[in-house]
Amino acid sequence: MKKILTQTILLFSSIFFSCEQNEDFSTPITGVDKEYSNLKSLNEISKLFKGVAIKFDNDITTYGYVISNDREGNFFKKIIIQDEPENPTIGVEIRIDDTNLNTKYNLGRKVYIKLNGLTLGKHLTTFQIGIKGRNSINRIGLHEYSNFIDRSSEIAELTPTIVTIDNLTDNHINTLIKINKLQPEIKDQTYGNPTSTDTENRYFNNCETFETIIMKTSGFANFKTVSIPNKNGSITAVLNKLENDYTLSIRDTKDVHLTEEYGCNSTLIKKNLIDIRSLFTGNETRISENSKIKVVITSDFIHKNITNKKAFAQDLTAGIALNFNTTYDLNLGDEIEIAVGGLKLNKHEGLLQLNLKSSNIISIKKGVIPTPEKITIEQALTGNYESKLVEIHKIQFKNITKTYVGLNTLTSNCINSLPSYVNTEATFATNYVSTKKGKIIGIMSNFNGPRIHLRKVTDINFTENYDCGTSSTDNDLFFSEYVEGSSNNKYIEIYNGTGNTINLSNYQIWGSSNGGGWKTARQLQLSGNLMTGKVYVISTNKSTSEITDNSDLSLPYESPVHHNGNDAIALAKRNDKGIFKIIDLIGDPDNNPGIAWSVAGVTKGTKDHTLIRKTTITKGNTNWDSSAGTNTLNSEWEVKDKDDFTSIGKR
Repeated sequence: MKKILTQTILLFSSIFFSCEQNEDFSTPITGVDKEYSNLKSLNEISKLFKGVAIKFDNDITTYGYVISNDREGNFFKKIIIQDEPENPTIGVEIRIDDTNLNTKYNLGRKVYIKLNGLTLGKHLTTFQIGIKGRNSINRIGLHEYSNFIDRSSEIAELTPTIVTIDNLTDNHINTLIKINKLQPEIKDQTYGNPTSTDTENRYFNNCETFETIIMKTSGFANFKTVSIPNKNGSITAVLNKLENDYTLSIRDTKDVHLTEEYGCNSTLIKKNLIDIRSLFTGNETRISENSKIKVVITSDFIHKNITNKKAFAQDLTAGIALNFNTTYDLNLGDEIEIAVGGLKLNKHEGLLQLNLKSSNIISIKKGVIPTPEKITIEQALTGNYESKLVEIHKIQFKNITKTYVGLNTLTSNCINSLPSYVNTEATFATNYVSTKKGKIIGIMSNFNGPRIHLRKVTDINFTENYDCGTSSTDNDLFFSEYVEGSSNNKYIEIYNGTGNTINLSNYQIWGSSNGGGWKTARQLQLSGNLMTGKVYVISTNKSTSEITDNSDLSLPYESPVHHNGNDAIALAKRNDKGIFKIIDLIGDPDNNPGIAWSVAGVTKGTKDHTLIRKTTITKGNTNWDSSAGTNTLNSEWEVKDKDDFTSIGKR
């Protein structure tokens, strides 16, 4: 309930006095409070605003209670008024081209604003009254503002509205509020920067809602050099908003009542990572429980395949990706406790991550790195091991001619694909991948699908023979012609130069699409026999008759010959174990070149061109970079114009 102090004003011939709430000076009051015929509340005035500044040209008066104080320099050339001294519904900034306004408009003073000639506008979310400018509300002139603002004799006791950070709304802007259970996020800070006149932000955490709010302090505030208490308690302030963040502006340090023991972590409940992961709702999720986790860092920043703002961590139940707002100082094997109350979970490109600051870490000590969980590549591809340290056996790189940098693909049977990605900054980025097969240790990650994060090159232990074909295949079938012409004019030609008739049932044609790996829908089982010195032509059934009349097989969509310039094609052969292995290759199934691959120095050689294997080539090649070459001399192919079908069926 508001309490009103009414002063009786005595006028003397040479001196007068008046009593001011919370002030140590006097402000004169002359005459009797006026009567206003057209009086409207701040709420009524604000409803006139429809998105465009309103200049008043009639005698309307509004009123409010002063809640700001510029004596300490944290408010400049303005007063903030709200419609009621207790439980206000709206607040407005009155812009005035003068300082020391506290000597006239002290805290709790009821003032009347005569609006005729003034303008009501809005800056972002803040209502303002002043003089209409070109694109803003300007200050009322030094010699004019007293003509627009009348001081009442009423000085009310202001009662701040008690709120929590999570229930703040725009209706609280420019009103006096009080938030309990706050403490500075960082200890041993001053309110401002002692050596700068820039406005400084200080962050305060709430131990009940685990949310954060900003206190803004002017670089001209007298108290900017004062230390913020390393305590917990309440703050009274005028609320404002900058973009999406609510901010606090205190009048002086008396508004800050931090007197209780610092710390939100005294009653934390220990949780397992699997419990924390289960809280995620599918959208950004704030953790509302006052809890903590104990995890061990499993990623290794030293080898620079991960930045020192991201990490992977694990406990006995699960793993999690950590996303820090600033760089951290954590090493592989560090055991850390994290206060997770108030932190947010979200997914980035499919990877669940916990967003935190270094200040959320309660303790750090040397821990024990978890033993990698042994899984198969099929289990890895389920996505059930996200952010966990794993060990996969019988695995190899599909393309053994590349370095680690960028995207690579691992496989266990030459068909399935587990991607890995290595940053250019990684210490092993320029190393060539292993040409053998074996076991790999890594962290299961996600980038719109499962992938494995490689920590360091010593995590890769390949000692067995490579099992996806060799760089070349002797005395076997190979591609002799490739056509990607206009419209549906597409075909491939296979040549038998072995000296023997070949049973085609031991061969398959594989196709990919846009770098997405081999597609089952584009897998073709061959049949019949191919005599030595002969070719086998496979085309689309919508090719021109010049092609289909010379084809052994014409296929409807979808098939491996429904290729565009960026779709790889492979010839695979069944080995003595019954497993199909690639023996010849055009393109890279796991990488999308955009429009097409270059061949023999011809940009986009696999698009709108006919490729004919040179007669000097007598075997297939599973190394596409080597096969394509970089010029006409080192390429295995001759590049012909679009729709050149003159060589179809010939070798």
